[in-house]
Amino acid sequence: MPAQTQEAEKYEVLLRYRAIELIAFWEGRLNTPRLIGLFGVSRQQASKDIKRYCDNYNHDALVYDKDLKAYKPESDFKPVLSQGHINEYMDMLTGLISQSKPGRVVDHPYITAVSYPDRAIQAKTVRVLLEAARKDQVVSLIYTSMNNPEGVKRQLSPHRLIYSGFRWHVRAYCHERQSYRDFNLSRMSQVEAVKGEAFVSDQSDDKWQQTISFHLMPNPNLSEAQQKLIKKDYAMTRGKLKLTTQQALVHYTLQRYQVPIEDHLEKEAIAYPLVVSELDKAKVHELLFDAS
Repeated sequence: MPAQTQEAEKYEVLLRYRAIELIAFWEGRLNTPRLIGLFGVSRQQASKDIKRYCDNYNHDALVYDKDLKAYKPESDFKPVLSQGHINEYMDMLTGLISQSKPGRVVDHPYITAVSYPDRAIQAKTVRVLLEAARKDQVVSLIYTSMNNPEGVKRQLSPHRLIYSGFRWHVRAYCHERQSYRDFNLSRMSQVEAVKGEAFVSDQSDDKWQQTISFHLMPNPNLSEAQQKLIKKDYAMTRGKLKLTTQQALVHYTLQRYQVPIEDHLEKEAIAYPLVVSELDKAKVHELLFDAS
């Protein structure tokens, strides 16, 4: 076998070991179907990878739970192939989902990317929220915000974790405010499941269940030549870029595309080279919210 092929295979194996660690650490459980779905390996290979991760890198770090039919991290689990940053977990997921070959997730000697700073997000918080969403459980927590920096108690029925590209949120039904809202994970503490409380599913979350389509276009305050450049950058069709997303994600989508949320910011055309088309502004504006 050529040396280059051997190195590529070693990279892919190491990626699977790292994925085992990241999934166990952040999701709180790991089973062979999870690895099969991500990497396309056989069930036998997935089982071997989990065993070899424990034997060669993190001895006795995972324990098999017969009831869950999955491996769970020990209480003192510490990552050894990663640093415990949530961005590592997100980068792993987005890399595997967006690429046909998992080997492409590894660092390239001539390619890099700007990474956003890790927020103060605890692995336990992510685990509890994911488990609650899977099992339809209510969670209680202390939540801080600019309006309540000291923190207030909340009870939530979580249904989705959302990465906006800048921050992690959980989409959940807030039992205190009796509405679906987004909550910043880095502002949560003392997160734990609550028994006996009625879970509210996402079926009544209209802004999540319903999608919206709208168009972006070059900022009219740019010169004609600059607008032409923006059209090329985004491969626009007839001078517009069509986007479709859940109504609940409109605000985050505009932030990712550097679209001005407030009309007066359109004058800063270099900072905000894209704007919502005039025909779509009214329906998009209804879905914006104040960041907290």
